[in-house]
Amino acid sequence: MSRSDYLFNEGYLSAAFEGKRRELDQAAQQVPPAHALASSVDELAGELIDRYRIEPLDLDWDQMSVSVDDTRVDVSHDPMRMVFDRGGPFFIPGTTVTYHVPFRGERDLFKFQPSTFTLNPPRAQVARDELQIAETRPADATGGLREELDRTAASIKSYVATVRSDVERFNAELEQSARGAAERRRAKVLADRELVASFGLPVKRRDDAAPTYATPAIRRAVSPERKSGRAPGPAEPVLPAEEYEHILDVLQKMTHVLERSPKAFATMDEESLRQHFLVQLNGQYEGNATGETFNYEGKTDILVRDRDRNLFIGECKFWKGAQHLCETIDQILGYASWRDTKTAILIFNRNRDLTKVLAQISPAVRSHPSFVREITYGGETDFRFVLHHRDDNERELTLTVLVFDIPA
Repeated sequence: MSRSDYLFNEGYLSAAFEGKRRELDQAAQQVPPAHALASSVDELAGELIDRYRIEPLDLDWDQMSVSVDDTRVDVSHDPMRMVFDRGGPFFIPGTTVTYHVPFRGERDLFKFQPSTFTLNPPRAQVARDELQIAETRPADATGGLREELDRTAASIKSYVATVRSDVERFNAELEQSARGAAERRRAKVLADRELVASFGLPVKRRDDAAPTYATPAIRRAVSPERKSGRAPGPAEPVLPAEEYEHILDVLQKMTHVLERSPKAFATMDEESLRQHFLVQLNGQYEGNATGETFNYEGKTDILVRDRDRNLFIGECKFWKGAQHLCETIDQILGYASWRDTKTAILIFNRNRDLTKVLAQISPAVRSHPSFVREITYGGETDFRFVLHHRDDNERELTLTVLVFDIPA
């Protein structure tokens, strides 16, 4: 008797793989023309591989644990028991023993039938990060329970090994599929450009032109966490740490765009450069009623808002010296009114001596009255600090400084 569900029984894994290949091909054909031309085939293929590669299942049997729970068992249909009324359920005390097996990988792989299978698939419950193999017996008949659990575990191990082999084969073939799709997209874009050129007419620029580089089809939506304050009142909105890091990652990736097309950015001012960063951010996130839209108002460059609260504040500045950096920090502190606010300063350097600029970042921030500590973070052009609120030393916020070398 079991309270679990059948595994590897909802469809064919080969069909799921084929669906993934079709999705990859469709995604490749949706890559904006500008990005297709600005990127090499290897780069486009790498983006597709990162997006569609499947993480195989990895069950950590060495960390398996066991639990025991009281339950009730219906024995109304057990012919070996004396039950006077079999017209309805008849419950007696029972015991459920569960193996808890941690796992990593794509949990949906537990659904699909691999290339090799049996007509009696194992049963278990798939939780968020563990597999639960359970068996239930009447309390007076638990003999053989462990043996049954071990048989189920052995069957799952066999299935998972086959699934892993199938997934590894799919991932190995993915590189060829992604490269082919990338080559076809670039060929299509180039053919269209040659076709337009053959007309000998000026090309009309579209107002809805695609952003500089492709963004994932699946957009992110921020759901602010809320932490209760010390005094009674509404909970404080807080930008989740993983979303903060993702925002910074999107900003940092603009470096590749700047490097590919240096002439396009050589004469841009702060506002024009900022707009390019905003395009990438808005391509990743959907704006909705809670205000997860990246915009700028007045002198505030990049905002993530929840109602009337700023969860993320970003400022874009050309490098004008250490004192100007401290003034920008003052500006950010003027916007921040809640603990755990996430902030960033994007510094655009056109002084050509980037090493000299980088050497001044940390000392400048450390000299600021609100400086608390510096945190090891990122590469040579990335810095992270903890500051306290200008009016309350107990309220801390995170400041990340990203330095970009802009073509002159």
